Amino acid sequence: MGITHTAGVVLALLILTSLASAGTFGRIEAQFELPQLTGNPFDFEVNNVRVTIAAPDGKTIVLPAFFDGGTTWRVRHMPTGAGKWTIQSVTLNGKAAKPQAIEPREFDVRATPTTLPSAAAGYVRIDPKDKMRFAFDDGTPFYPLGYDLAWHHKGEPAMPPLVESLARMKAAGVNWTRIWMNVWDGKNLDWIEPTNASPKLGELDLTVAKHWDDIVAAADANGVYFQLVLQHHGQYSSTVNENWSANPWSTANGGFLADPKEFFTNEKARKLTRAKYRYIVARWGHSPSIMAWELFNEVQFTDAYKTNIDDVAAWHVEMAKFLREHDVYRHLITTSSEVHQPQIWPAMDYYQEHVYAPDIVTAVQALEGDNLDKPYFYGEIGSNAFGTQVDESDTIHKSIWGSMMTNAAGGAMYWYWYEAEPRGLLYHYTAAQAFLKASNLPARGSSLRPIEVIVDTGSVGPFKFGPATGWAPSKGTSFDVKRSGRVEGLGGMSAYLQGKGDNAKMFPFAEFNVDFEKDGTFAIRVDEMTPAGATLNISLDGKPAASLTLPPPPAPPTTNAASERRNPRVDATLEIPITAGKHVVRVENNGGDWIHLRELTLTPYAPQLAVLGKGAKDYAVMWVYRRDASDAAPISGTLAVPGLDAGEYRIAWWDTTKGTPIREERATVVAGKPLSIPSGPIATDVAICIQRAESATE
Repeated sequence: MGITHTAGVVLALLILTSLASAGTFGRIEAQFELPQLTGNPFDFEVNNVRVTIAAPDGKTIVLPAFFDGGTTWRVRHMPTGAGKWTIQSVTLNGKAAKPQAIEPREFDVRATPTTLPSAAAGYVRIDPKDKMRFAFDDGTPFYPLGYDLAWHHKGEPAMPPLVESLARMKAAGVNWTRIWMNVWDGKNLDWIEPTNASPKLGELDLTVAKHWDDIVAAADANGVYFQLVLQHHGQYSSTVNENWSANPWSTANGGFLADPKEFFTNEKARKLTRAKYRYIVARWGHSPSIMAWELFNEVQFTDAYKTNIDDVAAWHVEMAKFLREHDVYRHLITTSSEVHQPQIWPAMDYYQEHVYAPDIVTAVQALEGDNLDKPYFYGEIGSNAFGTQVDESDTIHKSIWGSMMTNAAGGAMYWYWYEAEPRGLLYHYTAAQAFLKASNLPARGSSLRPIEVIVDTGSVGPFKFGPATGWAPSKGTSFDVKRSGRVEGLGGMSAYLQGKGDNAKMFPFAEFNVDFEKDGTFAIRVDEMTPAGATLNISLDGKPAASLTLPPPPAPPTTNAASERRNPRVDATLEIPITAGKHVVRVENNGGDWIHLRELTLTPYAPQLAVLGKGAKDYAVMWVYRRDASDAAPISGTLAVPGLDAGEYRIAWWDTTKGTPIREERATVVAGKPLSIPSGPIATDVAICIQRAESATE
């Protein structure tokens, strides 16, 4: 149902049963006129308009109203019960406002059943019974699974933006996304392209607000919960995805900030930001589909973060406190940044880091080593393998199934939405949701712990693995490579092996403690470096073994301003022979700057089936995958599953692509012994759910 926005036209009550959301009986909305109002209607410190509504039981809720052009103001609410809801008063700066043409004053909210997926569940909260998980108001677990939908990408259907994508998400079973308030597709309230078309300082663009009405309504209608990203790093960065040069708040564009770092400390900037956030809460805070207010996308890339992180942390504390004071619906609050910086996170409800790494399977496990104290998941994930075509379907598949087997509170969220939809890759989410429902995995919460499943495939083959993080300091330099295929400490390994440049201390070298069953090889593949060149050296047990020099490329013509010395893409491998037994392999870069590590390969080394899993004494889930699926011949093996109590169990095998069961078996666990399971032939991968026979759903 559309909403008329013309000033002076009275909008009657809207009980939008078609847009009814979790824990409500449909949005109610009324409008009224305040022709006597003077001053900036977007500044709540000048014009603080609030509406008191009485619930059927007589209790009241006080809501902020929002300006919508002319002399028109609106108030929106999601009732939590059926019956008569009544507007008791409208105030302006704490005094009776004497509004005109209130329509209506009473709302007869009927308990009409709704068919939405999220019906009667409520808003997303931190689970009061499990601080590491999410749940709705009614206690139903919420496991976020989806992909980003940040902006309206060029070439997609015309405005309103993103609405069609939200409908496709619902059809695929996707229940989570992130949407940015950014300028380049018309979603920034106070910054319009071109910059000189932006609203006056302190005002907001109502055309942009109407676009957001459509987005929020579509999310409500489709049961997709999203993080509303309020700021992004480029707005206040002069180096990373720089948008500062076009920012209307910059003095270069007639604004008042001489430097992007001032955004976090300048009182005028903070005042304007608070006013904008108050408007956002008033206009869209009623929506349960807003899972969280995300204060910043990748705030670690702002100029201020690099020079004074304490200012950035203080800003997060201030804005989180402000939102909690004004948001009566108590939406969660987060940001996206590096989780190892403790200053940023105390005021946030959950952690959200982003990762782009050569090895997706390793990357999804990396957060496990940070021992985080509140829910966490990757809000963005993607491959940063350079020089070759990335299989996006494979990236999505691995990120979903790999992260489901960790203690993250949600799936690792794929970034490249403009690849996922056009390529028809949403079936990965449909399949995963089917498994989550059948296994009842979300209800298990954080009670499950990672398990190490020993695999026997009769022989060993190539073991390929890569770094788990992108541009970041490596959390370690020594890595134990187990014959089982497990690499201790790999989750903190950076992909950027530093040379003699300014960042040498970030990752100066890597040592791999290996144990070959038979004679073989150790190889390392690189795919990008800086124009300074690199020299890759491998030593074996303290003695030089091999070296690879990649010289700086020729400088571009100085007469062509468009030519830039970009980081050269390479595809080079350095390999050494290794005899059977234990050895220490040291890898260093003695060149001028960093080199990007793509992949390490030990041949032959590990079983050709790998397992990620977690479990308890009566339950386990596992993802079993081929280490190298390029060989068409299926691999069979035996899995030894530890930690289960003695008894009878049901073992359900699942097709991870179709989201359908393959077969079901029964097995007996003997006290003190692992459960031994023959895998049968596996061509790519399978999922397994093990439950006690007497507790499993018949």
